Formats: sequence, structure tokens, C-alpha cells
Amino acid sequence: MTGALIGRAHPAAALRAELDRAVASHGGLVLVTGEAGIGKTTLVTGLADEARRRGALVLAGACWDSGSAPGYWPWVQVVRALRRELPDEEWARTDTTTLSALLGETVGAPADDGFRLHDAVTTALAAAARDRPVVVVLDDLHWADAASLRLLEFAARHTWFERLLLVGAYRDVEVDAPDHRLHELVLPLVAKATTVTLTGLAPDEVAELMTRTAGTEPDPALAAEVHLRTGGNPFFVEQTARLWHSGSPVSAVAPGVRDALQRRLSLLPAPVTRLLIDAAVLGREFHRRVLAALAGAPAPEIDQLLARAAAARLVTTLGNGRFAFAHDLVRESRYAELDPAEARRRHAAVVRALDASPELAPLVFAADRARHAYLAGAEVDPGRAADLLVAAARDASARLATDESISHYRRALERATDPRRRVVIALDLGTVLSRCGENEEAWRHFEDAVALVRELDDDALLARAALTLSRTTPAGPRLALTSELLVSAHERLAGKPAEPLSLERVTLELTARAAALARNGDDDQELSFTLWARHDQIWGPGTARERERLTDELAVLAQRTGDRENEYFASSLKWVALLEQGDPRYLEQFRAFQALAGGSGLPGAEFAGLLDRSIIRAHRGRFAEAHADLDQVEERFGREFGYMMDHLRWSYLLLQGRFDDLAAGDHPHPDLLALLAAAQRGDAAAAREAAAVAGPFPREFGPLSLRCQAQVAALTGDREACARLLGELTPYSGEWLVALYGCEISGPVDLWAGLLEAALGRLDEAVARLGAAAASADRMRLRPWAAEIRARLAPVLVARGAAGDAERAAALLEAVRAEAGELDMPHLVSRSEPVVEKPVPANEFRRTDEVWSLRFAGREVRVPDAKGLRDLHVLLGLPGTEVPAVRLLAPDGGETVVAAKGIGADPVLDEAAKAAYRRRLGHLDEEIDSAADRGEDARAAELDREREALLAELRAAAGLGGRTRRLGDEAERARKAVTARIRDTLRKLADLHPELAGHLKSSITTGSSCRYAPDPAVRWRL
Repeated sequence: MTGALIGRAHPAAALRAELDRAVASHGGLVLVTGEAGIGKTTLVTGLADEARRRGALVLAGACWDSGSAPGYWPWVQVVRALRRELPDEEWARTDTTTLSALLGETVGAPADDGFRLHDAVTTALAAAARDRPVVVVLDDLHWADAASLRLLEFAARHTWFERLLLVGAYRDVEVDAPDHRLHELVLPLVAKATTVTLTGLAPDEVAELMTRTAGTEPDPALAAEVHLRTGGNPFFVEQTARLWHSGSPVSAVAPGVRDALQRRLSLLPAPVTRLLIDAAVLGREFHRRVLAALAGAPAPEIDQLLARAAAARLVTTLGNGRFAFAHDLVRESRYAELDPAEARRRHAAVVRALDASPELAPLVFAADRARHAYLAGAEVDPGRAADLLVAAARDASARLATDESISHYRRALERATDPRRRVVIALDLGTVLSRCGENEEAWRHFEDAVALVRELDDDALLARAALTLSRTTPAGPRLALTSELLVSAHERLAGKPAEPLSLERVTLELTARAAALARNGDDDQELSFTLWARHDQIWGPGTARERERLTDELAVLAQRTGDRENEYFASSLKWVALLEQGDPRYLEQFRAFQALAGGSGLPGAEFAGLLDRSIIRAHRGRFAEAHADLDQVEERFGREFGYMMDHLRWSYLLLQGRFDDLAAGDHPHPDLLALLAAAQRGDAAAAREAAAVAGPFPREFGPLSLRCQAQVAALTGDREACARLLGELTPYSGEWLVALYGCEISGPVDLWAGLLEAALGRLDEAVARLGAAAASADRMRLRPWAAEIRARLAPVLVARGAAGDAERAAALLEAVRAEAGELDMPHLVSRSEPVVEKPVPANEFRRTDEVWSLRFAGREVRVPDAKGLRDLHVLLGLPGTEVPAVRLLAPDGGETVVAAKGIGADPVLDEAAKAAYRRRLGHLDEEIDSAADRGEDARAAELDREREALLAELRAAAGLGGRTRRLGDEAERARKAVTARIRDTLRKLADLHPELAGHLKSSITTGSSCRYAPDPAVRWRL
């Protein structure tokens, strides 16, 4: 039955179940409903075919959309078919007189609601059903006469226990209207029937139907467009597919589709159809309050009219006052009723309604407001249209919809008539085009803007044009044009300098003058541009305090103008400025930014939030989570963000010391990365070789380049370079080096200055600077950097050899070893003291914060933390050892807990054990207080975990009424719990890493004791 049907498996199964019952015992009434073209006839035809194959007698009738159809017309067809199918002697046993009258073969016609006729038809059908199942199919009941529906109700009521299945199909979207002539007659039928309602096909089903119809498979985007336009209506899809196959666009409307829509619309009251025209002007989706404002009608009246349209399934309710057309064909058919002039007037009316009621503006997307302004043509002021189009362009940019943003800017440029406005729009459009690689078109707009600026003789516009071009890294003749503009703008705002200035100095001074000029004006957009230009241009050591002030000013400005994109940018770059100053408040600001980005609903903000979170996590030592964040960024937003993702991954690996995993990817400066990697490894020869060919690097890499030069000079012992670089770094003592707008954090200035001091033999100064750097890293809670600095400080102390230096160095190394183990930075130990390196096992089973890195048989996966993974980690660390399940169940409780849960049926805790618990708890309280006083948070947390585990065991040892629980219960509970969570973890691993899951299943046994016994032995990096 479903072989030729697409997307109808469930409705077909429902009908088949009704047929099964009719064949086996008794029938009933089934109503198949849905809009025109949805597939009702196809579905019931399939049922009839299957019924015939199963030996049922199928009788069919269809209603006729004509006022001249005789009464009982569908039943006339059914009775005629019955007479053809029955043997003569069986037909003779029926009420032939009444049935012949129904068929028009005798004089006189049956009464419309005559009991005798209803009984005669019903009795004949019931008699036929005694010898075989009978299926009666009545199609298009929405066109039936009232008497036919009454007869259907009578038959359904009086044949319930016969093998007679009555099936009716009708358009509920028409009949369900309260004023439809059949509405009251259908209600009792619905109450008795099994109703099967057909809805539109899903997008993949639309694609399948298009392939079947046209013989060509559409691409997913085309199928999605057809689904959106047709609502998945199979008839509409087929008609559209045929047009597409003939070479027409899918936006064309087939005549059959147009006729079907017009028929549906003609059934609605005129006020509803007029309202739908206004709704069509608003777009596919619209808000009831905006529609009311456009129609000039009270909201309650609009609600009533929309309810009628929804009942006809022409619109659907989205919630919160929003509606949508069921499919675009409905909207387009209504919109086509407007001539071009009237359409422009209606779009202009939308703009005016929204301008007159600002509270409605949030209910309409910026792109929709811009569309109305553009389509209104001359009916809307050109300046107002340009404003709305620019606002839509900026909104699209915040949503990372670059192509949409460019389209809005182009339209804004087309609409704008004011020359100054055209300059700004052209510069903004060129900037967006430049960012996405469309340099030729970008520079056409730049050059047009510059030509217009020269005509206008406007100092502020000249400065804006010059600064805009300078941010695109021009070359050749374009660099010459940019330089000339910068110099000209600088002279106009600051006067001719007494002596020639470098282009960089000119640009810096110009940003300051332009910002001051904008602050004295009343153009918030101009002020925002100049502040960002100043912020970005001054970036480098020593400027973070000014950038912090600028981000504060920009945030206030963004809030005042409703510029959400600039608001989150300002919030993000403020934490960067605070970190660069070595100010621990950066973390508080970072969290404020995360809250702002997370609640914005803007893809651009979500992207920035994920990226910033990854950076913070990496530099706080949560490397696995940082990489997972980058994975999520690429999964959600792709890799269309230049080289930054590659740089971030590379910088995390470098900080962690995973030198063998470093890969430059698509980075534009692999020479810089190679030089840094050599320096960080401590390979002086490779660093010298790389330095010979590295550079120069762009300004945004400046702080990173300065760190690189200092590190290489200290490593190679270049005293001249050390002295020069020390002079450059010293003014920024206490700050951190940050490049690439926060995507590259290169550690505290005092770290690199300390290494330069040590290379120059000034060990006291080196110790002081490195100590200050370590203290700064501690305050900033950036653990990898704190460990890095202490690993470098220890050998300097040893080299200095002052009183207590050796002991201090030993203590530092001990702390570094512990920290390196926790952070998975083993290179720190090897750098600070000679060790015999052991080969790193190829297999890995390690946890960093809440993420596990699992590598086995050449495959690596990352999975979230789970108790079963922790159990496996313990077992892998003790190969061949029987580990009690009670130890795995309470790993933080120490040996006291394990001993208390030993095998046997004694009390879980006797009085001696309880006393031991109390003594240990007292000692733990003292140790926790001491660790907290010393600022040893990690140690305090570790002790607190043990304390909580002991308290949990004391609570667990008490049964009902305070009675002591028995040990056998505890051991059994541990066995079941540990076995269950290990098995659950292995089951999940089977999908993610089948090789690892298979190895663990074959080598681990569980029970009251668990054991890992691989054969042959396997080495793990734990």
C-alpha cells in the first residue's frame, strides 16, 4: 500500500490497521482529512487496492463540485457498483424498489432524509458483508450534499459489528469553518470516526518526490526552498518539480497550484482575504500587533480574522503573537494582488507605522524593516531608507551573515542621496568586502568615496577615509594613495609638522585628533568609528590603560545607540586590556562578557564568547577544554575566520610543551612560529637558523615578535640584542605581552626581561624580575605561566648561588614537578633539571579538568568525565593488581575507608573505627585551615575532598533509627555500583573508540575486586 507513497508510512499503517480489523471481525468509520493536494485521494486509493488484493469488495463514490449534482450522488455510485458486483439472486434479496428509486430507475425520488432509503442502503451493504469484507470509499466529502452525510452517519451507526469499513475523505480546512454548510453535519461523524489527518512532507521527502517527478535529484538547498514555498504539499511539489524540470525557476507558480489556492481563498470572508494581503506585505512571518498597526484595525478584530485564516490552514501560529504563512505560495498569491504602486505604498506604510510606534520596532527584524524601506522606493525618504538599510547591514554583520550585510550596504548606497552619507556607506561597504577577500570591488568603492571626499572638502570625512584605507593593509599604488590621504588629513587637523613624521606616527596622531573632533560633534556613528580606529591603531605594550578607557567609552556609546555588536566587542576587548595590565580584575570582566555574549542571541557574540573562553581556559591550564571549545567553534561556525584558529591551537600546544604536535596550518607567518618553537624548546642552533630568515611581521604581531626576539636573544647569548631588548621591555614592567587582539598571550614582560638580565649575567636583577613575573602569574591565576616562570627561575637561583638559593630552587622544582604533572606540561621538568627521558607510551588515558583524552591503536578521542572512566584509570595504573570495588567507590576516602569496608559481615564501622574517623577529621580540619592561610588552594581542596568522603562514610554507616549497618551490604553495593558504571562506560566507548573498548573488555574483570590484566602488557600514559 505504501510502495508508491512518500512520507505517508504512518497514515498508511493506520488505514491498514482498520482494514485488518474489517477483514478479521468488524469495520467502522475512517475519515482522511487535509488540504487540497495533500494526498488524501492517493492514500485511500492505495487502501482500496490493498483491500481488493485481500478479497474485499470495494465500492467507491466521489462527490461533485457542482450545484447540479443529484442528491445522494456519491451513494448512487456506491449502489451502482454494488449491483454490478452482486450476483442477481443476491441483489434480488435487497429492497430493490427503494434502491432502484435511488438510482433513478423507477418513478419517484427518495426523500432527502428518509429512513427507508437509509435503511435500504445500509441493509444492502451489511448483507454483502456477510460473505466477504466490504470497503466503501467516499471521496471529496467537502462537496457532498447534506443528505449524503446523513446517510453516512446512519450507515456508520448501524453497521459497527459488520465487516464493513466506511472511508471518507474531505478537506477539513474548508469544512471546519463555522459558517460552512456541512460544518454541523461533519461533527457527529468526527465523533464516531478514526481520523487520519495528512500534513506536508518533510524536506527530505520533498526532495524524494521531486526526484520521482522530474527524474533528477535536486540539491538540498533547492529542495529546502521548494519545501518552504509549498509547505510540503505533494500536489504543489509535483507541479513545481515539473516546472523546474522544464527549465523554469522554482519560484514560478504552476497554473494548477494557482487555481487551487484561489479556490481556497475564495471560501474565506472578504475581510480575511484583505488582511492576508497586508500580512503578505509584512513577509512570510509577521506579528499580530504590527499587522494591526498596518491594517489600522483593533488587535481583537485582527485576532478573529487570523483565527479564520489559521482554521483554513493558510497561516500557522508560531507563538508569542507571531504567525507565518503556511507556505510561500499563499503569501505570493496574496501579494500578487497588488499593483506595483500599491505595493510601494503598503511597504511605506509599514515603515511609517514602525516609526510612529517605537515599541513595535523590536517585533520586526532589522532586515525586514530595511526590505520595506527599499521596496517602498520613492514613498520613503531616501535618508530614512539608507539609515534602515545600514542598520540591517550591521545587524547581519553581528550575525556573521556577511553576504547579507554586503547586500544591505549596496542597497543603502543605491538609496542614499546625501553626499556625506554616500561616503560613509561606501567606506563601510568597502571594508566588509575587503574582509571577505573582494579587494577589487572594495577598492572601487574606496576610490569613489575618496573622490567624493575631495569634492566635499570635509576634514572629518577625509580623516575617516584615510583611517579606513589604512586598516586594509594596502600595497603599491593603493599604499601611495592611503599615505597621501593620511598625511593630508593629519595636516588638516593638526597642521603641518615642524619635521617629517613617520607614517605610523602620522596615523597615531590622526586617530587622536579625529577622536577629539568626533567627541565634539553629535554623530555617534562617527565617534564609534574613530574610537575603534584609535583603539586598534595604538595596540602595543604600554597602551592597555588607554584601551581600557576606550572600551568603557565604546560600551556606553553602544548601549546608547543600541549597537549590540560593538557592545560585546567592547566588553571582550576590555578584559584583554585588563589582563595586559596585569590586573586580576580581567577575570571578572571576562565573566561579564560571557554573560553578555551568551544572552545576546547573536552568532557573532556566541562565536566570540566561545573563542575567548577557549583562550582563558588554555592559559589557566585547562588545555583539553580549550581545544574542545575550538572544536565547537569550527563545528558551529566553520573555518572561515582566516588563520586565527590555527594560531590558537598552535599557541596552546606551544604553552603546553607539545612540540611534536605543532603544525602551522594556514598561518601567514610560519617563520615566526618556527622561531618561537625553537626558542621554547631551548634549541639555540635552530633558533639562530630560523632568526636569519624570519620577519618582518605586521604591527598586530608586534608584542609576540618582541617576546620572540627577547627569548631568542637570551637563548643564544647575543649580548647586544639582550641589552637593546631589555631597554625596550623595561618601561612595561608589570604588564603582559598580548597580541592579535587578545588571541595571543605571550606571558608577563618581567619573564622575558628576567631572561635577558640572566643572559647578561645580572642574576640579582634576573631573580627579582622572574620573582615578580611569578607573583603576577599567581595573581592572575594563570597556572601554566606560573609554572613556566618558576621552572626558569630555579636554574637562575642555582647559578646565583646566594645563601638559601639552592633550597629555594629545590622547593621551586618540587612545586614545578607537581604542577607540571597536574597540567600535563612535562617539558618544564626536563628544562629545569637534567632527567633521563623515558619514551612516551603510544597509549594515553588522561583527564584534564572535565575532559578525558583517550588514545589507543592509533586513534584518539576526547570524552567528558564519568565515574566509570575514573575507575578504569585506577585499574590501568595498577596492572595485574586486584583493586577492591570499595576502593573504587570511594577513592578520596583513603585507607581508612577501604579498611572499614573489608570483606565480611561485621558492622560497617565499629566504635574503634568511628573513633579513628573522628581523629582523622580533626586532623583534616587543622590541615585545611593551615593550607588556606598559606594560600595553597589546591592542597586545601584535596584535603577537603578527603574530609567529605569520610563524612559520607560516617553517614552511610548508620541504618534506620541510627542502627549500625552491616558490612556485607556495603561490599555488595560497591560491587554492583562499580561493575555497572564500568560496563556503562565500555558500552559508550564501543561507539566512540571500538578498539579501546574491545581491549578493555577483554582485559578487565569486575566483581568485589576489579583487575586489569592485559596479555601482552600495555603501557599507558596516565
